[in-house]
Parts: sequence; structure tokens; C-alpha cells
Amino acid sequence: MTDGSELLLFSCVLTLVYLCFTLSLVSTNNGTSERLHQSAIAVPTTDLAIADQTIADLQQQCLRLRTELHQQKAQLHTDFQDSSFAQLQSLLTNYPTARKMAQLKPDLPASNLTALFTPLDNLLQTWHITPIGTAWEQVPFNAQLHQPDVDDIAEGETVYIRFVGYHYGDRILSPAKVSRTLPGGVGRKDEG
Repeated sequence: MTDGSELLLFSCVLTLVYLCFTLSLVSTNNGTSERLHQSAIAVPTTDLAIADQTIADLQQQCLRLRTELHQQKAQLHTDFQDSSFAQLQSLLTNYPTARKMAQLKPDLPASNLTALFTPLDNLLQTWHITPIGTAWEQVPFNAQLHQPDVDDIAEGETVYIRFVGYHYGDRILSPAKVSRTLPGGVGRKDEG
């Protein structure tokens, strides 16, 4: 349930409690409407005032809890951003310079840049997010873990992982993108 629906349910419960409390004050010995009317008149106004005050207090508490919940949600979001940024800070700091270097020196070996991505690996490890396969790995096709580039790939058929996917426990966050061949025709079945 969402926070709003939980609070709406809480308000409905409060209303029912109020009605039950009010009805419990009314004595119904034989169930006739006349007795109900007479009993309702006999209810002391102080009991109704107490019930009204209790309802008002509960509604005030509900509003306070709603405000606290929104504040906690905002704080959790801020804490998550701060923690994620701290883990990615070296990548975020170095990436613009590395990109500029790659533009100015296109012959710069990519192996010089791979160390920049260590913070991403660390972040995924901290979050317990596991990759599905490795790039260019040859694996049997599994429709639960893989997204094929064509529709006619059969379960168990050998494919290459072109782009890794990720899962968190049993939940697939993104399937690995697979193909029968690698870029540039590497791994074609008709090669021999």
C-alpha cells in the first residue's frame, strides 16, 4: 500500500472506532427505536466530548506521522544520493578529462581508461547486483536471462553476450543482450 492509502485506511478505522464507541454508549435492551432514542438522549454530553477529543487527537497524530514519513523519505533519498555519489566520485571527477583525452588522442589505448570504471564495479558489489555473463562470452540461450537480437533464437542455442545484464538475487534488473554473432562477424556459425 502507498502512504496515502494507509492513511486513508487509518482514517476509516478511526471513523469506525468513533461510531462503535458512540453506539456502545447507547443502551439497546430490547432493540426498539424508541428505546434507542431515549438512550441516545440520556448519553451524557461529556462522553461525546471525550470521544470527539479522542478522534481529534488521533487525527492530529495521523497528520504528525504523515509529516514525519515524508521527512524520512526525503532524508533517505538524500542519504542514498550522498552515498552513491561518494562511491562514484572518482569516476565522475575523472570521466570528463578522460573523455576529452580520448577526443584529442583517438589512438590512446582503451586499457588506459578501464581503471576509471572500478568505482562502478565497487558500487554494484556494494548493492549486491551481479552481472549476467561477461561481454562476448559464449553461453546457451536462456529466455529468462537473455534478450535476443532476433526472435528465432531457440532455448539452449549457443549465443554470445554482446552486452551484460544484471540481476539482484532472483530479480532480473536488465537481461543480457545476446546474438548469434559478435560485432564484425566474429563467431558466425558458417565459419569453419
